[in-house]
Amino acid sequence: MGGGISRRNIWIASALSLAVAMRLFALWLAGDAIHYGDPLNYLRLATALSKGHGFALPDPSGGWTLTGYFPPALPMLLGAVALLVPLTPLTLVLVNTLIDITAALLLGRLAARLGRRDLGLPLSLAYLLWPSIAFMAPLAYKEGLIIALLLAMLVALLEQAERAGYRWALLSGLAGGALVLTQPSLAPLLPLLFLVFLKRFRGFRRWLSVSACAASVALLLMLPWWLRNGIVFGEFIPLTTSGGLALWVGAHPSGGMVWKLPPSEWAQGGELEAGRLAAADAWRIIIADPAGYVTRCLVKFPLSFLQTNWALDQLLLAPEAPYKKLALSVPLRFGPTLIELGCALLAIFRLIRRPRSTPALLLWACIAQVMLFSIWFEFSERHRLFMTPFILMLAAMALAQRRSLASVRPQ
Repeated sequence: MGGGISRRNIWIASALSLAVAMRLFALWLAGDAIHYGDPLNYLRLATALSKGHGFALPDPSGGWTLTGYFPPALPMLLGAVALLVPLTPLTLVLVNTLIDITAALLLGRLAARLGRRDLGLPLSLAYLLWPSIAFMAPLAYKEGLIIALLLAMLVALLEQAERAGYRWALLSGLAGGALVLTQPSLAPLLPLLFLVFLKRFRGFRRWLSVSACAASVALLLMLPWWLRNGIVFGEFIPLTTSGGLALWVGAHPSGGMVWKLPPSEWAQGGELEAGRLAAADAWRIIIADPAGYVTRCLVKFPLSFLQTNWALDQLLLAPEAPYKKLALSVPLRFGPTLIELGCALLAIFRLIRRPRSTPALLLWACIAQVMLFSIWFEFSERHRLFMTPFILMLAAMALAQRRSLASVRPQ
């Protein structure tokens, strides 16, 4: 027994060491380079907040100032951190690692609550080793926070299903509201996930009352942001002003998977007018070639599993990146893609074999979110990263089943 425990501890220590090494490697790649896209914009927003300049992002090219384009949760979190320590790549690694550890522990707890306690520790370690998560560590990205909040909401909901009262429902609502304030486009996913757990409750009325409680808390949490937007823009803005531009990028004939810089003349009318112009041009593109638009959107999801790793692209292709030559390394650029693709294929195998199990239903809900809502806008690898915990869970179940069958096979 002692030898077995020793081997188990060695495996755990090795996995944790590798997880740390992957984050240190990403930190080494980051160097002092100025990154681009959303990670740069979130850093600028957080810095502005920490200096008391408000939630505003001036366009460095001289265009409009964005005051409602980005959701507020991550900039506020990083802004609070910036009050204590500078937002260096090392700081971001520490913050993101704490978020990742939280998500990993919640994933293990979720597996246990779903009756697979045996998979709790392997799933937690696998999540910490997931390439897209580990290599994003030195970047100001929201996907890790999205996953942690999503798992917190689900774990709290499962806890509430077996208890009286509404304490856990309140926590579920807080996590759900924070999730929407982190990634507004995932708002339709929340009721789908709540429906998955309907049978876990003692009757429909109990589920409905818990859901209503959680939804009320989530709405209350979002209310200050709504009021703030109403004051700033003079009209009701559901969550952000990014919808028109996201639709325009998603409808673009070049594929809709990579952000496009909008025409500079759209900036003349301000943030809201730019969104309206973008939406109008997007509908022009869609109406001119509806079949082409639908085809381009439908292939976004499978193609997202075949792209080079988004985090590594950020680290290797950033302006003044210190190790740009590594961008020529095929194993480095496509190795993470192959690992994640393999796990996704295992998850699909399990999904087909056990389509009505609760973990499968969770992944079905994520797929529904992607196919019904997400792919029609800008969509790439990181936009489906939120389903990673459920891909890992189903892949682990597929491997566990195969190992179980092998152990009972006649010799």
